[in-house]
Amino acid sequence: MPSVLDAHLAGFITKCDWALQVYYGAVSLYNENNVAGFSADMKNMIIENLILNVCSSWEKFLEDIFIAYLLGSKSENGSAVVSYVSPKSNEHAYNLIKSVNTYPDWADINKILINAENFFEGGGSFKILKTLSADINAIKKIRNAIAHTSKKAREDFENLVRGKVGHLPVSITPAIFVTDYKIGNRRTDPTYFEYYVEFLKDSATMLVEYNPNTGV
Repeated sequence: MPSVLDAHLAGFITKCDWALQVYYGAVSLYNENNVAGFSADMKNMIIENLILNVCSSWEKFLEDIFIAYLLGSKSENGSAVVSYVSPKSNEHAYNLIKSVNTYPDWADINKILINAENFFEGGGSFKILKTLSADINAIKKIRNAIAHTSKKAREDFENLVRGKVGHLPVSITPAIFVTDYKIGNRRTDPTYFEYYVEFLKDSATMLVEYNPNTGV
């Protein structure tokens, strides 16, 4: 029987794989000209909802494994982390986290790292997030551009696009960016949607299967 950590990892990877399949299906439907009525707006709406769904699942995953580590869980392929507290249940663990941060923000790497350093020796596996922060923050900017209408959210997204594409395409949206642009110039290179979802899967695996002796 898999550990709680491994179960959370398997669940998150399943969610990501589902998102990729829906993404491929939406793109395929749009590209097939004989599919009447499936417009670009429909495709983009599906893709942007997938982004929100994956981001929400990622944040829930981080919360779940944080609590699992607090309760002493260990992956079959990873190591236990040293916790400074000994909660008696999931609810007790969550209340301990809230006692330090009333509104834990699992989308904010800096806050996660502060919590991790407060509860785990050396920050536990969560210290890996420091090296992953660039792509995680990029995903957050894409998510915020979908979820929020603020000027800052739009500016952060546009600056991200400029940095990745080299210019700001006319009428660019999060869905268009992650679907129409690739991380490289080769035909086989992944789109940003594919890249970021696979990145989150790999990041989740590193967090759960962390070995302090190897750093991964």
